Amino acid sequence: MRKLCRVLFSRYAISALMILTELCVIALLCVYAWPSLYIAGAIGILASLVALTSLVTRDTNPEYKIPWAVIIIVLPIMGSVLYLLFYKRRMSRSESRLIIGVYNEMKRFDKDMSALGEMSFENALAAGKARAIINDDPIAEVYKDTVSRVYTSGEELFSDMESDLLSAKKYIFLEYFIIEQGELWDRLHSILREKASMGVDVRILYDDIGCMKTLPSHYEEGLRREGIRAFRFAKVNPRISSVHHNRDHRKICIIDGVCAYTGGVNIADEYVNIKKRFGHWRDGGIRVSGCAVMGLLKLFLSSWDFTSRSISDYEAIFGSVLPVNDPSGEYYIPFGSGPAPLYKRPVGKNAFLNIINQSEKYVFITTPYLIIDYDLTEALRNAALRGVRVDIITPAVADKKIVKIMTKSSYPYLMDAGVRIHEYTPGFIHEKTLVSDSLYTVIGTINFDYRSLVHHFEDAVWIYGKSTAERAESECLSLLSECKEISMEQARLSPVERFFRNAVRLFAPLL
Repeated sequence: MRKLCRVLFSRYAISALMILTELCVIALLCVYAWPSLYIAGAIGILASLVALTSLVTRDTNPEYKIPWAVIIIVLPIMGSVLYLLFYKRRMSRSESRLIIGVYNEMKRFDKDMSALGEMSFENALAAGKARAIINDDPIAEVYKDTVSRVYTSGEELFSDMESDLLSAKKYIFLEYFIIEQGELWDRLHSILREKASMGVDVRILYDDIGCMKTLPSHYEEGLRREGIRAFRFAKVNPRISSVHHNRDHRKICIIDGVCAYTGGVNIADEYVNIKKRFGHWRDGGIRVSGCAVMGLLKLFLSSWDFTSRSISDYEAIFGSVLPVNDPSGEYYIPFGSGPAPLYKRPVGKNAFLNIINQSEKYVFITTPYLIIDYDLTEALRNAALRGVRVDIITPAVADKKIVKIMTKSSYPYLMDAGVRIHEYTPGFIHEKTLVSDSLYTVIGTINFDYRSLVHHFEDAVWIYGKSTAERAESECLSLLSECKEISMEQARLSPVERFFRNAVRLFAPLL
């Protein structure tokens, strides 16, 4: 109740109310224009034609165009205004200039293309997939001399992270979508305070909307008084804008350049099952040490410098990353994805597509949500139709009922082609993993839904090599024993669910 009151009377609620007021004013202006029927009709037709022409000529996925076309036609004036305000899935001009400036500073440190060259000799197809990622992400590159550990529980991940935090001597960088006050954060916060008092450079970046219900307003100011450098990513402001979609959904922890963590796990008690809301919470992630730490460092520093309006000492920080001996000879690409114009193409989606489209034996996917576009749907279907084993694991217990209906609505069409769907029966699975053919693994923060693939700033680690892929494959096979495979009968929706699904699905690309 206290959290609810805090949200209702917070600046978030005030901002939301002001944005709603702006929309109501626009709607009222449109309504009051109708007494001048001929003028309003002419304006409506003209506005709709302009908006539809702009929509049709845009170089973008048709799935995003159809809902907007419906809105523009059904609500001629209001729909056109909404289109002009919200269609852009881009950052604002000032934000674009700032973050591109940060990236340009990083580009002064030339990419080392030698690892990509080695991969080309070993496997041309793998090198092609890698080349596509480093083309889509301007600061991504291929790394060797790296070792990793794959986690399938938040408890194990944070146990190791705490040990690494206690050994920090130079810096600790944290970037999280959600930080929630509770037992887990209290433990980490205590370590961070102590390290900051010892002169360790401790930086924390958290998403403003992600922490709307979990941290007090201006919590970062208290952290700064403790010697911890902290900022909120994309502060909420009371204006109508599509940039509110562009949340920082990344989860990154980097310690001394020695190791880095990422994955699905936020800093909150439910992620380590101290607090239970949806049954057992299963999550996952990865720890890397060695050269690939550099990739996650670049992602964190780009977000940090963009938010803090500064340029870090890249040369000194990058110099802390050292290679480690890796007998397996695996290749790593930590990469980011997010809105245009920084990312001109959907990096995460394309990385998934390239693996699925060229898969030969199997594709295993774990995701909390399954709300995917035509491209990914057909890629999964085509893989199954050509004889590839495709298994997708989603939660049996929903954290959001609407999203669960949308996820379930994806089942029948995929299953009709031979895709096998499994639900994790002990509770909620938040793990985001793709593994294929005992060669390719992707572990990170990217959900199989529109928000992750289009709107959010995300991150993942793409790995080419048998050692990690076989470990991830073994975990997926073990996980299937805790899941229930969905039959076609179970996948069918009730008439009410089907009606709701069809109504919502039309506008799913806009959510």
